[in-house]
Amino acid sequence: MIDVKDLVAGYTPGINILNGISLHAEQGEIVTLLGPNGCGKSTLLKTIAGFLLPREGDISMQGKSVGHLPVHRKIRECSMGFVPQTDNVFTQLSIKENLHTGGLFMSPQEKVQRIEALCEQYPILKKKWSDSASSMSGGERQILALARALMPSPSILLLDEPSAGLSPKMLLDVFDAIVKIREQEQVTILMVEQNAIEALKMSDRAYVLAMGQVALEGQAKDLLNDPEIRELYLGGRAA
Repeated sequence: MIDVKDLVAGYTPGINILNGISLHAEQGEIVTLLGPNGCGKSTLLKTIAGFLLPREGDISMQGKSVGHLPVHRKIRECSMGFVPQTDNVFTQLSIKENLHTGGLFMSPQEKVQRIEALCEQYPILKKKWSDSASSMSGGERQILALARALMPSPSILLLDEPSAGLSPKMLLDVFDAIVKIREQEQVTILMVEQNAIEALKMSDRAYVLAMGQVALEGQAKDLLNDPEIRELYLGGRAA
């Protein structure tokens, strides 16, 4: 579970990007952060992850206050995984080597068992087992990035625009993989996404940000089906 209360954060002294944001995500939920460029979505995700420490407010994971912890400690101590928007795989390493980096703190036996399970879940990993990640398509790299983050079986998974740069077909494949992750592993997923319509279709709840604050929140299906909200925040009608 993730619980954020009155979060204030920014990069430059005296200038805040986040202005008192509160949100929560229950265990096993998919929660999406939506909003225009510059509204603070990625900054919020990075602050929750621990790349940026909050100036005010609190962040809790699994009931423990962790706002003061940097990202490497949250990954180890809070069962958290994080997939950035860019540079999310080691392109010069093979698929095998990428997966092994995700299991850095696992025992050799655990690592082998987990890799076997992920390769069964995502056959493209086994198919390109010895190839470099640079040989993969954009969608295949996203699958690899997800699998690497899943190596230690995290309870919380933070995703920064997983559909960025993907074709419509690959976008649907990646979103389908995210839904299966939740179904099979009951991971709490908090996701920043620009493709609002498709993201809402596979989410439980969503928050719409504006100017570093929460402008709207609610059940994903309600936001998706509200004509006024769709017109104002989601780019109009879906196909």
